[in-house]
Amino acid sequence: MESLWALVNAFGGFLLAIAVVRVVTFVSELWRCRSLMKKLEKMGMPMPAHSTLLGHLLAAKTASEQLPPGAHSTYILHQVAKNLDGKNGPPVYYFDSYPVSTPMIMVRDPYIANQAINHPWTSAEKPTSLREWFAPISGEGGINLFTQNGQEWKRDHNLFLPFFNNSNLDAAMPMVIEQMLVFREILRKQAQAGELFRLEPLALSLMNDIIGRVVFNAELGNQTSGSHPLSETMLRQLRLKFGANNVMDNIGQLNPFRVFSMWNNSRILNRHIRAQVARRVDAFREAKLRHEQFAFNSVLDQALEYYYSQPGRSQSDPLDGEFMDILCAQLRMFFFAGYDSTASTMVSCCYLIWKHPEVLAKLRAEHDQVFGRNVAACPDMIAENPSILNSLPYTLAVIKETLRLFPPANGIRMGCKDLVLKDRNGVEYPTEGCAVQTSHFSVHRNPQCWPRPLEFLPERFLVGPDHELYPEKGAWRVFEYGVRSCTGQAFVLKEVKAFLAIVCREFNFQECYDEVYAGEEIDLTNVDNEKAFLVEKGAAHPRGEFPVRVSLSGYVPDKSR
Repeated sequence: MESLWALVNAFGGFLLAIAVVRVVTFVSELWRCRSLMKKLEKMGMPMPAHSTLLGHLLAAKTASEQLPPGAHSTYILHQVAKNLDGKNGPPVYYFDSYPVSTPMIMVRDPYIANQAINHPWTSAEKPTSLREWFAPISGEGGINLFTQNGQEWKRDHNLFLPFFNNSNLDAAMPMVIEQMLVFREILRKQAQAGELFRLEPLALSLMNDIIGRVVFNAELGNQTSGSHPLSETMLRQLRLKFGANNVMDNIGQLNPFRVFSMWNNSRILNRHIRAQVARRVDAFREAKLRHEQFAFNSVLDQALEYYYSQPGRSQSDPLDGEFMDILCAQLRMFFFAGYDSTASTMVSCCYLIWKHPEVLAKLRAEHDQVFGRNVAACPDMIAENPSILNSLPYTLAVIKETLRLFPPANGIRMGCKDLVLKDRNGVEYPTEGCAVQTSHFSVHRNPQCWPRPLEFLPERFLVGPDHELYPEKGAWRVFEYGVRSCTGQAFVLKEVKAFLAIVCREFNFQECYDEVYAGEEIDLTNVDNEKAFLVEKGAAHPRGEFPVRVSLSGYVPDKSR
């Protein structure tokens, strides 16, 4: 009995020691963050009223109360800036929301953002605080290509980079088109039913199946057979992370049951991924024995090719534990990044295109010109010759304009002592101790860079430098610039162009926000009067999963084309 009591005491002491260390660490970091902001405040740097206890959380609360319920945090940060001067806000301001995030310098002008991207250290450095945000998504302490730095990032970046060469991406397009044809059949059934439905879940299932092929070389069948266990476990993990949007819930994920659920689900997710890895290892070995080569390598296949090509390794060797842990984390990240923001972009395109009939007419005309009058032939033409997608300049402009108005994320780097940003008037802003976050939402609506910034005008990406709509250099930042720009941007644009080419001529979408939210009284003024304003759901997504009715368009191409 005494030995049991001693064991309980020892365990209790261990837990107490952990609690003390965490409290001391928290208080120390809180003091650092608040002291830094007080120093910057005394220097006259632009920021909301700062509280020693709460930092700028009260300013965020005020801004959130000026927005519709559930509005994405990018609107909150944009509104905080506007509240500083009662107009469009300053080009830069400081924001201290610790413990929600590390102190930030919010950049709202591409002229200033370009300085961070061109800095030799900051351009490549991500804040370590990102790891905590990504931990539920990728596991492994949140270590992945988004959060890694230095040699660790270079190693894994080079490991997966060959997947993104253009010939491999083109070889993936027949599989992409195969899944989009399944999606087309689902839309046809919805058109026949004529009932209201939510487009986003269908787009997410489409992208789940596409990413299953390109990441794991696996048929997940989410669109036809219901949710695959791998997909369902990943989606459950995302629901656990993004299920609540209030500030208190996000402070350290305080609910212990939620913490346990995320840990347990993460363990199950890794088990599913390890099963996929084992399947592809067997396929890899069999292909090598038969001397087979494939035009397309999935992300996982590419990683295995690299691993077994290293000196001293035999194809019969098992994957070592460290590589398997890295692989699971990176594959989880690719799964999330590859499907979530792309599905959001597809849905946003459907909202904006059918909101502007003149844009839809020009899109259809371009598709007639490139693919011919036989609408049904378009998917096969893309699958057989993916480079035909390069002949769609207006379609690309529509996608870029959609991403300008509905950016799925922001850009973030880590500041340092020798990076002092300067605005157009020469005012200096130190970045040491702060994350440098470029607000794509604010930059993309900056009237100094974008004439008529709230209008949906794809033509701004087609005109020359002398035209009034021509955007300022670096003002469009969806994929960011520099060494840490989005590696998958070429593939995303191929996917969305193919998606629009397949759906634009055959279908019409009618948004049903007024029907779904009938009787709801909310003020949309501070979300630019957009019914489909962005909400927090992984990447930024249109509100309400985009309620729509779809119908067959009856579109007949002009014989003169």
